[in-house]
Amino acid sequence: MRLLCSKGKNTIRTALGIALAASVSAPVFAADYPNKPIQMIVSFGAGGSTDTMARIFAKYAEEAIGERIVVVNRPGAGGELGWVHLANAEPDGYTIGLINSPAVEVYPITRAESVGYSLDSIRPLANVVTDPGVLAVAADSPYQNLDDLVAASREEPGSVTVSHEGVGGDDHLAALDFAEAAGIKLNFVSFSGNAEATAALLGGHIDAFEGNMSEAANQINEGKVRGLAVWSDKRMDPIPNVPTGEEQDYNVSSAASRGLAVPEGVPEEIYQQLLEASREVIENPEFQAEMDKLNMPLDALYGQEYAEFLDASYKTLKVMWDNEPWIEQ
Repeated sequence: MRLLCSKGKNTIRTALGIALAASVSAPVFAADYPNKPIQMIVSFGAGGSTDTMARIFAKYAEEAIGERIVVVNRPGAGGELGWVHLANAEPDGYTIGLINSPAVEVYPITRAESVGYSLDSIRPLANVVTDPGVLAVAADSPYQNLDDLVAASREEPGSVTVSHEGVGGDDHLAALDFAEAAGIKLNFVSFSGNAEATAALLGGHIDAFEGNMSEAANQINEGKVRGLAVWSDKRMDPIPNVPTGEEQDYNVSSAASRGLAVPEGVPEEIYQQLLEASREVIENPEFQAEMDKLNMPLDALYGQEYAEFLDASYKTLKVMWDNEPWIEQ
């Protein structure tokens, strides 16, 4: 299994760019919308990268749309519980939610008979950031690099514990991909969010943290944790001393895309109003500066372009699952 969560995005942009530009017309906005607070669902715990991004986005979106936005955390099942709530909410424009790729595409594949939503039950608004994966250990860990961790795992298979934020999410799939590339068995431990996983790492309860660059960069630079690898095709500016997996002969690529969506069925004029507000936030230099401080790489995709990206990711993951299912570990 070789995972590249953001693969195909540039191709999609190129293919759709001309069509989108040709089809855009001036949106017609609902005159009485919004007239009460808007709920923004975050499917992970407070303090994590998704929650942090959501709260900053909400601050600027309130200015853009002219109404209060209330962030509501609904963690559980790796994001699934929050997305079920989003998909089943009244499609009136007063519920929006953060969606995380690839996890939001994965559950309708792996839990097709029990999952409470589908990609057809939510309508994407805009992708905001795409955040590469990072594998890190505590500063006092004996593992100085990936080879050290691999050697320990080979000596005692399953002895190295690694965090993730839900089976089928980018963290879990990246760690599975690394384990396959290295020919080792890892012991996976699921957490509801980055803050909980980081506390477990620093407290010595797990051996390694699999998360995203934005979640680990500050602690890496402060010397609290040691980055063993960033799962990107090049070193990242916020953590320039952390080598890529490929530099260490492990061909693994992974990233998390975080964006916004509404329940399917939201009236078109309200959808367009939310879309324009999202664009205004993402293109706001002050918002961009805050994302930069948080080491969150902006990666804007709007409307249909974002929907096409999620659909392409779903199809890629479906093929992977059909050919070689990953299982809960």
